[in-house]
This record gives sequence, C-alpha cells and structure tokens, in this order.
Amino acid sequence: MNGWPPAMKAYVTFRKEVLSPLSRARLFAEMYEEAEIYLAATRDPDVRFTLMSEMSLFVYGTSDEGIGFRWLERLCDEFPDNPFAWTRMAGWYCLRRDPTPEQCRIALGHYETALARARTADKWVRSVLFSICRLHSRAEDWPKLDARMREIIDDLKNKREIDIPFLEDDWLRFLMPGTLDDALVTRYRSLVAADRARRRGLSEDDLSPATLDELEP
Repeated sequence: MNGWPPAMKAYVTFRKEVLSPLSRARLFAEMYEEAEIYLAATRDPDVRFTLMSEMSLFVYGTSDEGIGFRWLERLCDEFPDNPFAWTRMAGWYCLRRDPTPEQCRIALGHYETALARARTADKWVRSVLFSICRLHSRAEDWPKLDARMREIIDDLKNKREIDIPFLEDDWLRFLMPGTLDDALVTRYRSLVAADRARRRGLSEDDLSPATLDELEP
C-alpha cells in the first residue's frame, strides 16, 4: 500500500475503520449513509469506482442484496466506458456456486459489453476474455469456450501495453478429455507454459502482456 495514491490510502482506512465494522454488525442503513457522505466528498475516480464496487459485495447474500445490486447499477452508470464496471456487474450473477442458465445468459451479456468497451479502449481485452472463458466452462458451453480460446490465441498477435500480463487457464484444470478440440487444448497449454517461462525471474514492474511471437518464436 506504500505506493498507493493518498486518496486510495485514505479510502482503505475508511473501509477498515467504518464500512467493514458496520457491515459485520449488519448496520447496513448506517453503512450506506457513511458511504454516501464519503462519495459526496471525493471526486477521485478510482476511489469512487472501488467504493461502489465494494458496497455491492458487503451486502451480497443478505436481505439487502437488492440494494447491493443498485450500487452496481450506479457503478455502470458513472463508469459506462470502464470494462471492469461491466465485469463487476457480470460477476454479480456468477457469485453463487451454481448459477442458473438464465443467470449465465445475463452475465454473458454484461461480459460482452465489457469486451466491447475493452476493445474500444484497446485495454484489458484478454482479462475480459479470460472471465468469459470461465463462464462458458461453468455453463458447459463447449463450442463457445472453444471459440473464445481461439480468440485469445489470435489476440496474442497484438502488442498491447495495458492488459493482464500473463495467460490464464484455470478453466482447463478439471476439463474432461475430449470435451474440447485436443489440438486447441494442447496448443493453449503450451502457450501458458511458455508464458510462465517468459515471466520467470521478472519483477512485477517488468511484466507486460505477451505476444504470440514471444511464446511461439
């Protein structure tokens, strides 16, 4: 936290000393009031984004869950071009262990919005694609997962400054043989292994999103 901006440090302290205790005590009305006062006093976009996003999680699974959803609606209204506002909204529908097909459908719509925003900004495209792959895996929609994994590989041809700096593959860990095209899975896993080797010994500051030329020279 030492390198964080002062405004974010102040918010983290506020969350620890005010919001979290009120949440644990389930004093939600008081928590909302304190959050609104804090929002009214800051224009820092990172702080506002974080506060709105976290407020939804404070009340998830409680009788105030609907109010938590409205915090996410506010987040998307205030940050409509930020892909992570839409991934937060999508994630709301996937927090339960077994989301329904309808919840997966709604979540996918929000992820598609996030992907469109990411493509427009040319930032965080792979990060959103990874989330979409997880959703397709949970929904056991193998044709769409196949297509998205190929899209990730194709995206590796792009040199992007701002994106997740490593390849993810957690949705493949418990994949049954024959579920996806074997050649695709083999290639993707080899790219992930090459990316791990690329990152070995690098500091966090030196990490950058990989390109296909780096992983398949």
